[in-house]
Amino acid sequence: MARKRAEGKLEEIADAAVACFSELGIRRTQMADVAKAAGVSAGTLYLYVSSKEALLHLAILRVCARPLASLTLPLEDPGIGATVEIFAARVKEVRHWPTFDAALAGNVSISMDVLSAIGRELYDMLHEARRAIWLVDRCAREVPAFEQLHALDLRARHRDQLAEIALKLAGVSSGPSPEQKLAARLALETVAWAAMHRLRESSTNAIAGLGDDGARETAAESFTVTLSTAAMRSRRNRPDI
Repeated sequence: MARKRAEGKLEEIADAAVACFSELGIRRTQMADVAKAAGVSAGTLYLYVSSKEALLHLAILRVCARPLASLTLPLEDPGIGATVEIFAARVKEVRHWPTFDAALAGNVSISMDVLSAIGRELYDMLHEARRAIWLVDRCAREVPAFEQLHALDLRARHRDQLAEIALKLAGVSSGPSPEQKLAARLALETVAWAAMHRLRESSTNAIAGLGDDGARETAAESFTVTLSTAAMRSRRNRPDI
């Protein structure tokens, strides 16, 4: 029998679950932790979700902008495969990288401006999807399907593709070296820190006066310099060019 929900309470529970899972991971998070963060009793929590696995699914629904109003309560665990599929679908929804795709396909001439535009595209996506990424980053250590999708299929693949694009700027046709892949990873991490991780800094470490526009442009500039410098170094090391 579906239970009647208190106004806004499911959303509060979902937000509490996101915070707990993002900080503690799956194994260390207890139902009592989420109940306390949501300001409800453990008994009340079980009126909304049937298990910790269902609570994780609720958290993924929340960070992936899925509507919660139509859910039947208490929410049952649909299985980790269904939970991962929600995140995979959200990745496709927020992936707006026209310059990146055009550069990878060879449809544009690679320039410093193109690299900067790619950096801005990455910033915008990471900034929009930051809660989902924080959550999945933490849970990937315990859920192989999340690790495969996020760390390998997405992060590693995009790292190597960025290295390939940067080499086009230098006119180098060979595949990227380990050093160039490292440069691409560093460039990605620069954008990720500016778009997401700076927002979790303590007040002591936060950069006073830094807004989103300034962070976006500075990240794009640093991204471009890191990639282009590594690519040009590769060119200098190729005597046949």
